[in-house]
Amino acid sequence: MQTKTEWAMKRELKLSEMAKLQINSTEVEREDVVWCGQIREYNKEYDRITVRTKKPMTRFEELNFFNVTTSDDPMLPDLLQADASATVIATDHVLAALVSAARSVYSWDIVITKIQDKLIFDKRDGSQVDYLTVNETSDNPPNNDDPNHINSPLKLGQETSCINQNFSQMVLDTHSAAEKFEQPNPFEEEGEQGSAASVAYRYQKITLPGNSKSDSEFDKNPVSLIVRTEVNAKMPDTGAFVSVKALSEYDPKPTDAWATHLETQRGKVLATELKNNAFKLGRWTAQAILAGCSVMKIGYVTRVTPADPWSHSVLGVQTNYTDQFAEQIGMTRNNVFGILRNIIDLVMSWEDGKYLILKDPTKAVMRIYEVPWDALGGEDDEEELDDEGDAPDLDADGNVVPTRE
Repeated sequence: MQTKTEWAMKRELKLSEMAKLQINSTEVEREDVVWCGQIREYNKEYDRITVRTKKPMTRFEELNFFNVTTSDDPMLPDLLQADASATVIATDHVLAALVSAARSVYSWDIVITKIQDKLIFDKRDGSQVDYLTVNETSDNPPNNDDPNHINSPLKLGQETSCINQNFSQMVLDTHSAAEKFEQPNPFEEEGEQGSAASVAYRYQKITLPGNSKSDSEFDKNPVSLIVRTEVNAKMPDTGAFVSVKALSEYDPKPTDAWATHLETQRGKVLATELKNNAFKLGRWTAQAILAGCSVMKIGYVTRVTPADPWSHSVLGVQTNYTDQFAEQIGMTRNNVFGILRNIIDLVMSWEDGKYLILKDPTKAVMRIYEVPWDALGGEDDEEELDDEGDAPDLDADGNVVPTRE
C-alpha cells in the first residue's frame, strides 16, 4: 500500500535483527478461554497416498470458510473487556505473519490500535495477510505481466488459498462423529446459505514473561494476550491436535516435478519448498505453535494439467511434528514469543493511537507509522495492491474467492 506524507514513521525494524529477540518460552503460560466450532478426526488413509494412487481434489463449494479480523470477531473484544489482566487481542494469522516477517519478500501490513493501554492487532480487508503466496522466496518467483494470467502471483495466491480450504475438509474422517464444543462457530449466521466448514477455534490466554533487566516497568511485568487460533483436526489414536495445510505445484519442469521425486526423494522436495516458500511455511509453523498443534499434515497438491488451475490431485501427505519441523526451518519458540513481546512493548511505550506495520516491498525492513484514527477505513485504503497492481477478490468474511475467467 502507499504511505502518506502526513503519516509519522515511529520506528524502522531491520528484519535481520529479529532473530535476536528471545524470551524463555518455558515461562510462557497458556490457558484455554473457550473452544468454538467443532473438530473431526484426521483420516489416516491420506497418509498412504502415493503418486500412483493419487486422489482428485474434492471441492467444497457448499461450505463457508471464515477469516475474520480481530476487531470484527464477535468474541475477542468481549473477552478483552472481561479479563482485567489481558492487554492484547489478536488472531494467529496476524501474529504468525509478524513472527515470520524476516522470511517474507512481498509487502504486507498489519494495523495495531492502542486504546487505554490495550492493543488490538488487526489485518485490513484486502491485505496480503489474507491470502497465501506461491514460490515467493524462489530464485525465480512468479512474475507475469498480465495480473489475470493463471500463473500471476495474484491468481496463484487465490488458487493455493482455495486449495488449502478444500484440503482442510477433504482429509477429515466424516464417518466418525464430530466433537462439538460448548460454543458454536462464532461466525456462522442463522439463515446463511451453506454450512460452516469444520474447524475448531481455540481462544487462548497466552501470558509472556517480563524482562527483569529492562528499565521500563511495563517491560518487567508479564503481558497477557487473548488469541484466536485454529485447530483443523485431531489424530484418531492419540487425540493430538493437527494443523492441516497444502503446498501447491502449478507448472513444473518435467525434471523437477513432484510426480518424479516424491516417492524416492521426498526430503529433497521438501527442502526445495522450504527454500521457495519460506514465508508461507514459517507462518504455518508459527500458527501451529500458537494453536498448540503438535502435528502438521502437509499435502502435496498439483494441477492435473498445467493449464487448468481448477482441477487438482493430491500426490501425498507428509506428517511433521511441529517442534521438530520448527527446528528444521530455524524457528524457535523463544524467538516466536520474543518477537511478539518486543513489538507489544514497543507499541505500549507510545501514546494511544492507530499504528500501521508495513513490510517494505524492496528492503528487509518493517516500518511502523502512526496514522490518523480515521485512516485505513475508506475504499481507497482497503485496496492492498500486489506486485502486479491488482487487489485479490475477497468475500465479506475476508476469504479469497477466485473468479473464473
